[in-house]
Amino acid sequence: MFTRQGKVIFYLAILAIFLYHKAIMDDFLKQIITEAGKMAKDFFDSGVNHKAKANLSDLVTDADFAVSHYLVEEIHSKYPDHHIFSEEMEEDINPGAQYEWVIDPIDGTRNFAMGVPMWGIMIAVLKDGELYMSAVSNPVANELFFAEKGKGATMNEKAIYVNDVSSLDHGFSYAVRGVNYKYDKIFQKAVCKLATETDVWMHNLGTMLSVCYVASGGADFYIGNCGMEWDNLAPALIAREAGALVTDSDGNEWKRERGDIIIANPKLHSKVMGLFK
Repeated sequence: MFTRQGKVIFYLAILAIFLYHKAIMDDFLKQIITEAGKMAKDFFDSGVNHKAKANLSDLVTDADFAVSHYLVEEIHSKYPDHHIFSEEMEEDINPGAQYEWVIDPIDGTRNFAMGVPMWGIMIAVLKDGELYMSAVSNPVANELFFAEKGKGATMNEKAIYVNDVSSLDHGFSYAVRGVNYKYDKIFQKAVCKLATETDVWMHNLGTMLSVCYVASGGADFYIGNCGMEWDNLAPALIAREAGALVTDSDGNEWKRERGDIIIANPKLHSKVMGLFK
């Protein structure tokens, strides 16, 4: 049996091990996404071969595969028991494990392939099925967005927060509508209302970096109906930790199985949701 002092020492030791493990994961995630960004930037600067997957708006490049391979190898070497899921990998590694790494090697591939400098690299880490950590790298602008559940969000180690804009009029938004998706009809209605019933500015960067700029206060809200889980997971945590409400178009807390996602500060979110009624 432990004495009271022994129990205190034991629990402090367990806490120290946990904090050490978490710090290692923090640093490791930031390190590998930064290195992957340098690799992708070299490809971007020299030009890449690309081909269409499903259609001309769904491209893949040599860099997608190279970055995916690098990240998967690094993560698997460091955490051989973790689940790894990459957009450009045919089969998952260790599905069902407690920790899951979800990778989008190049987000904004069409921009990347066509020489448009708006693209990023995204990694989400889930623990027991819940978002735990995430990072989004914008190598062109030397920006690294990072979040940990319950710990807030940062850009280049500085805390970021959503803004407090409360009106759609003269607001700055990102509206993404993909056709032939499950929620296309309701998004048609919402985008039509944005265009005819408000004075909002609508922009689309062609990359989920737009969500990071909502998180950092530069833009007011984001709506999209066509994201895959590797598109939405990492920026969703960053936005949530920066103070945004992150829901689906029904107004429920956003879950990874939903391709539609609505992100806005608490003052504005209900007004954005009004577009879908």
